[in-house]
Amino acid sequence: MGISYFAVSGQGGRERNEDSYGYACHGATMTFAVSDGMGGQAGGAIAADIVLATIGQHARALDRNEMLYSYQTIEQEIRQRQQQQLEYQHMGATVAELRIDSERQLALWGHFGDSRVYWLRDNAIMAVTHDHSVVKTLVAAGLISEREAAVHPKKNVLLGAFGVASDAEPEILAAPVSLADGDAFLLCTDGLWNCIPDHDILALCQASSSVEHWVRQLESRLQAAAVAHQDNYTAIGVWITPFDERTVRLDWL
Repeated sequence: MGISYFAVSGQGGRERNEDSYGYACHGATMTFAVSDGMGGQAGGAIAADIVLATIGQHARALDRNEMLYSYQTIEQEIRQRQQQQLEYQHMGATVAELRIDSERQLALWGHFGDSRVYWLRDNAIMAVTHDHSVVKTLVAAGLISEREAAVHPKKNVLLGAFGVASDAEPEILAAPVSLADGDAFLLCTDGLWNCIPDHDILALCQASSSVEHWVRQLESRLQAAAVAHQDNYTAIGVWITPFDERTVRLDWL
């Protein structure tokens, strides 16, 4: 089994880009992650960097407990920084993380906040993470529609993220899923999925000749939307390919 990937990140219409992303390979385990920082005064960028640095240190295997421990460590690190530097007391960050075991052909993912992991196969989106947000809770309860959620005044209000007081907790897949050639994953912050509907994410993937083509098409679609005050955006596309195609072998970025 081969793995190819491509990533983009941009500041959109903001003064700085407080998103962060990275990828790593430890033996047969390959890890990809994105994080959306928040809190202003550059605190968001610091929080997102803490997320990525900690995952880079702990991502060694498809182990649910190991992933949970890394998330607990992230929370501790961010809380400590909040207490040490009052200008960063409101900083926080999301995460979307994907781990792949290329030998066992399995995948495991986790998330916290409203950064997402999409799993695509054939002509369908097999799974997408559930945002820890006010509007997603309202949609799940049947109180508003997905269309109403897109324009809801509280669409950016999170119920959970690292460094944010809440009852929500990070979610990790209960057990790894089996992979097949042609599977695709998209990890992205809300700056991307807020502007591109799920069906377009799928359609662009189906029409693309490579993972790079797919992710660049997503970025082009985002930029063409010309949303006022466009949020930071980050996306990592990952394709499961025949073994003879390019496979990721990179240190953590």
